[in-house]
Amino acid sequence: MGSSQSQPSEAPSQTTPQVVRINREEIPEEYKAVGVSGAVINRVNAHVRTGAPAGAGIAADIDVEKLRAELERERGEKVRLRNEVSEMRQLTDLQQRVKTENSGAVVLGGDVEERKRIFDETVERVEKQFFNYRRENVCADNETEIMSCLKANPNRLLKCSNLVGSYEQCVGNFRQEVLKGN
Repeated sequence: MGSSQSQPSEAPSQTTPQVVRINREEIPEEYKAVGVSGAVINRVNAHVRTGAPAGAGIAADIDVEKLRAELERERGEKVRLRNEVSEMRQLTDLQQRVKTENSGAVVLGGDVEERKRIFDETVERVEKQFFNYRRENVCADNETEIMSCLKANPNRLLKCSNLVGSYEQCVGNFRQEVLKGN
């Protein structure tokens, strides 16, 4: 690097960063342990340069509420992840114990029971999260009508054909609701 490149620039005000001071009393309790990224500092500096008060206005209140909600969501996610990591550590410890015990060809009944319990809890949690939700059969009345008509007319199926149209319409409407996410 040459001597001309290591000299300070002519406009020192552009290279020296502006200092933003925040009093500890102004910080809400839930934000005291939060780190601040460079993007946040740039945003605060932009507010200072434009003259807009950083915490004023309805938009700032909405942003604060969004941030609080996001913080709560992330805290919940963090707790959930900690629990899952704890379960994984328990499984890993049990696997290590079983490996060392299997080298002697003896497996203790307590460890097997512990592994089985953890496995059952994990299966239960997965089933609850992914397979528990069942939608009700909104077209059950139509199905009942069709079945009773078919039983009443065992050799005359065409007499029940008018009921099939309303059943198909019910199924189509239900499918549309499911696809829309209702």
